[in-house]
Amino acid sequence: MSRRLPSLRALRAFEAAARHASFTRAAGELFVTHAAVSRHIRELETWLGTSLFRRTGRGVTLTPEGLRLSERITPLFDQLADAVSEITAEKAGHRELSVTVQTAFAARWLVPRLGRFAARHPDIDINLDPTDTLANFRADPAELGIRFGDGEWEDVDSELLVKLVVFPVCSPDLLRERPLRDVNDLKTFTLIHEQSREWWEEWLAAAGATGLDGSRGPMLQNHLAVEAAESGQGFALADNVLAVDSLLEGWLIRPFTVDLPQDAYYLIRPTGTRESRAASLFRVWIKEEMQASQQRFEALLAAERGTAPHPPGDGET
Repeated sequence: MSRRLPSLRALRAFEAAARHASFTRAAGELFVTHAAVSRHIRELETWLGTSLFRRTGRGVTLTPEGLRLSERITPLFDQLADAVSEITAEKAGHRELSVTVQTAFAARWLVPRLGRFAARHPDIDINLDPTDTLANFRADPAELGIRFGDGEWEDVDSELLVKLVVFPVCSPDLLRERPLRDVNDLKTFTLIHEQSREWWEEWLAAAGATGLDGSRGPMLQNHLAVEAAESGQGFALADNVLAVDSLLEGWLIRPFTVDLPQDAYYLIRPTGTRESRAASLFRVWIKEEMQASQQRFEALLAAERGTAPHPPGDGET
């Protein structure tokens, strides 16, 4: 049977523009110009003999005919993408999933666990891109990202992975000869900084320290501050993700009970895109891993609270 269809490029441009409610975002997804998307949609409207979008000063909205067409063809494009992915995956034997991850998160938490994902999903190969720059899904091949912040980023959908709290850590060897009585004893130890010296000053204020210079000490970027603390060089500020494994293994300890709330790590992906099977499986796996990690962290805190020094005036005499 002969099929009478408009241009596939025109249909693809319309589907992307309808899904994003934007010619500009559609152009970014398809790696073409805004003018090309507009031209393809005019071509499709001429072929159909009806308007598909209303152009307004704030953008575009679908007409009833455009909405009806969008609801029919978006699932068809999804099915087409799935069919192509299945064939290419069968031919290669594996499906590759690109994930962009902040460097410290990748090194301190994710990489040690990736073997478990590979064991569960041997047909999926992870391509991990550790970087601290903002994710650019238009230019990068990544389908998913993990970023630290407040979750409010333009053109991405974000899902909370874990909220963070910040606290000092050190090697247990550091305190064997110089025990801590309270937070003011930190004046005799090296404070190791990461990115901002204000973080130590904020924590010391919250802990009630007096007459202690929180700005002194070396500045080591990313996860290097925590690693310096592991080697006994001083105290670093860490969190419940970057330090969790070292705390559980006994390489680091939390000498104080004062925690400062921080932002969070989020799973992100480009707005308006369909999640692949591989991305969905990774999302489920990493959320399970994070939940298990934080449950172990909470159990550790419950066991340690009775032994940690308190800030001055917090129940001590």
